[in-house]
Amino acid sequence: KPQSLQLFFFCLISYKLAVTKRKENEPFSTTAYNQVDPWNPPVAFADFINNESIVNEDLVAWINAGFLHIPHAEDIPNTATLGNVVGFFLRPYNYFDDDPSMYSPDSVYFNYPQDPTSCEVNQLACLAKVASCLPIFPPFTYEGFQNVTIF
Repeated sequence: KPQSLQLFFFCLISYKLAVTKRKENEPFSTTAYNQVDPWNPPVAFADFINNESIVNEDLVAWINAGFLHIPHAEDIPNTATLGNVVGFFLRPYNYFDDDPSMYSPDSVYFNYPQDPTSCEVNQLACLAKVASCLPIFPPFTYEGFQNVTIF
């Protein structure tokens, strides 16, 4: 159990993600009553993590999703919740040796000495010569911001 308020808050953010075996008596990771007595909380999340096996079990992923709110003038008289979202991504890191989209049939990979405009290297480069319905766009140019007022 945490002995100080700082240690209590550290326990809340100790885990970005914790995966435990699903239990009927652990429906929530906290409760509103935890703030009344942080040293002896009714629901102590640290007790959920007890090194039991999760193999062939129903699992629960406890995700610590926090966000940052920067106060601004529109917070007065009350903070609007529109546009404030909290979420998470499940993304593998180092799961593949390289980008798996390179093996899709429409991908094109160039090495340094190869010419990307060559039809032998890049079949899509010759598409405009083969397809007659493609629009012809002028080369892209950028002339800066047109609607900037200078004081």
